[in-house]
Amino acid sequence: MVRRAVAIPKAAKNALVPPAQRKQVFLPEFVIALVRTPFLSSRYAQFRVPLNFNKLDLRDYLQNLYGVGVVSVRSYVEQQPITRITRDGRNIGQWRRPLAQKRMTVELREPFVYPEQPKDLSPWEKSSWDASEKWQNKMQKKSQDGPHKAEEPDYDLRKAFEKQAKEIKKNPEEWRPSSKVLGSDFAHKGFARTGKAPAPPKWMSKS
Repeated sequence: MVRRAVAIPKAAKNALVPPAQRKQVFLPEFVIALVRTPFLSSRYAQFRVPLNFNKLDLRDYLQNLYGVGVVSVRSYVEQQPITRITRDGRNIGQWRRPLAQKRMTVELREPFVYPEQPKDLSPWEKSSWDASEKWQNKMQKKSQDGPHKAEEPDYDLRKAFEKQAKEIKKNPEEWRPSSKVLGSDFAHKGFARTGKAPAPPKWMSKS
């Protein structure tokens, strides 16, 4: 029997190549966000960076990736306010301080002007995006309790109790405890005395 040759997948071929001979692509494992700062001059730009980032990292990042020259870098860590809202925003828990945020302000060699925000957002389907976000928030409110839900009274349960109390006041003779209606209280006492299940009382046969 002659076996047919099976083609080796490209991923398997690359696995057989030594690491020194592969075409390696290195992607950053962090996220840097450019912050819109209209109060700063065109010579300065502000970035939100990870906490373990330092000034030299940001300078090399801008120079090697975007070709942006940097004169100086200033950094500061912004502490977040203490809160009791949980990380998922559903409830209230213990007091905690969220993770701090680090910002760096860079002095650029060449001025940079942030592009103006377009007034007509129809090419990006802004109306559809807003409608979808509004619907998602509405469904999320229905499925999740608010952060202060535990501190608010249950008005629906209060109304149900009030309605039930009014019905009992109107017809007090018709109301009986559930233990008597089900016969569990009577059967338990009879079984404790005799060890046998007693016959149900006559009032249980009433409709």
